[in-house]
Amino acid sequence: MPEYCTCGVQLPPDARFCHKCGKPQREEDVPVEEKPVVVLPPPPPLEQPPLAINFHNAIAVRVALLAGALAFLISAVLGPLGLVALAAGGFFAVYLYRRRTGTRLSVANGARLGWIAGIFIFAIAILVFTIQLVAVSPAEMMNQLRVQMAKNYSVTEAQVNQVISFLQSPSGIAAIVLFSFFPITLLPALGGAVGAKLLNRN
Repeated sequence: MPEYCTCGVQLPPDARFCHKCGKPQREEDVPVEEKPVVVLPPPPPLEQPPLAINFHNAIAVRVALLAGALAFLISAVLGPLGLVALAAGGFFAVYLYRRRTGTRLSVANGARLGWIAGIFIFAIAILVFTIQLVAVSPAEMMNQLRVQMAKNYSVTEAQVNQVISFLQSPSGIAAIVLFSFFPITLLPALGGAVGAKLLNRN
């Protein structure tokens, strides 16, 4: 503490101000109120929307391929009852997708997943049919078709020849592909829609 102010007056002990000129003689510690630190909680993680069911969804593609391959094998064994296996393939695809992702599928998405499985079934069927065409001569295949038609249907020889000649034409092959595409893809789509509806109840 100074004993004299700058104005020359002697200061009393512990004087805060000069009694003559009023000049402060020492710095006062001004208490600074500290603001409390507010810690904000971290923002909640953004929920990712479920992946769309299409060919860009890798899980959906793998599931549909597996279900489609199994449905094709079972339908090949069952013969005429194989249509049930096609619908079951769509149902199985929805079941597998739900098990792997934990996602509930709407009826529309279930039908879409079943349809993708049907596309794979159709592709496998075309591949197998092409291999059969390469491995078996057309004449032998037509003879097998002739025997099957005569055995299962009451048709005349002329009608059999007419069907065979139609199947050997480009328009006949296109008709077979076109008319087989719809049931092969629509039945799994129906099975997928039913699967989504039933599995969502659980």
